[in-house]
Amino acid sequence: MHPIVRAAYPADRTAVAQARRFVRETLIGWGADDAIDDAVLLTSELATNAVIHARTPFEVVCRAACASVQIEVVDGDATHVLPAPGAGDDPDRVSGRGLLMPVMLAAEWGVSYAAGTKTVWFRLRTRAVPPPSETPAYALPRIPGVEHSLVRRPRDETYDGGLYDVFEAAPDRWRFALGGACGTGPEAAAVTGLARHGLRLLAAEGHGVADVVTRLNHAVVREGVHGRLMTLVHGELVRRRDAGVRVTLVSAGHPAPLRLSSSGEVTSVTAVQLSLGAVRDTRFEEHTVDLDPGDALLCVTEGSADGVVQGNGDTEPGPGAGTRADGLARLLAGRTDLSAETAAEHLSYAGDLAVLLLRVL
Repeated sequence: MHPIVRAAYPADRTAVAQARRFVRETLIGWGADDAIDDAVLLTSELATNAVIHARTPFEVVCRAACASVQIEVVDGDATHVLPAPGAGDDPDRVSGRGLLMPVMLAAEWGVSYAAGTKTVWFRLRTRAVPPPSETPAYALPRIPGVEHSLVRRPRDETYDGGLYDVFEAAPDRWRFALGGACGTGPEAAAVTGLARHGLRLLAAEGHGVADVVTRLNHAVVREGVHGRLMTLVHGELVRRRDAGVRVTLVSAGHPAPLRLSSSGEVTSVTAVQLSLGAVRDTRFEEHTVDLDPGDALLCVTEGSADGVVQGNGDTEPGPGAGTRADGLARLLAGRTDLSAETAAEHLSYAGDLAVLLLRVL
């Protein structure tokens, strides 16, 4: 697996310069110096299009392969109308030339649409060869006053449609998401990509947690093939005035997150609702929990919570002997020093494993 990094921006002209800087710094870190100039120029053009024509928040995604880098600009315009240069366009203009720039400079480029989003991407050849990454697909940002870690252990090299993300939705408001599409292959990847871009764009537009999940459900129903479901836990963290953090979250078909108190008590913090894609008109409800200093929130992917490994190596059965959350809660009760890595060590799993832990400092 090769590096993938992303950043979200508001629909503001000043964000174009930030996007250029993000791409430049990313490619410098990858050693892809020979692709920097063209990548920055193309990113500037596509980001400007997103701000001026789409007029929505946008996201920039950088992907590295062995001999190329791919840059994607995702916005909220799905009208299938692309900006085009006017007659007699000045070739010395620095922007406003529609998609002429990727046509002239990129080795490959394209446009794809999903419900409510448009992605314009381009690929540039490079002599750089980034090493395989052992880290999560996304570099987790720093959240003031909250320590957080993500552990992902794939079953194999086959992409399974997993979603893992932590990002700043607005000043002092942080979002997290964990989940995945059922199945494997391109169809699962398409559903996960739709959810990932949708989460960030809807959050940037100011939609609440429950509204984001409800809108994503509509999109998955519209875009997914029959029977394609997705589990998701999505939440927002906001610092409380006194101390600690208030978490607002929704669990859509995903095992309920667990609150681990500083005293070792383990409790489930939300009810599990329908998976995304199950019923179009589902209205998801959000739940709120306050975390005090020393408390932690633990989220575990669907596949890994079916059974938990006991101290003697036996595996406790899943739904047939009580809820999966109950089994995990019993296993972790009394642990006050838990990390995502140590939690993962106690779990048995048949598929992809992902554990996200957020602890209030």
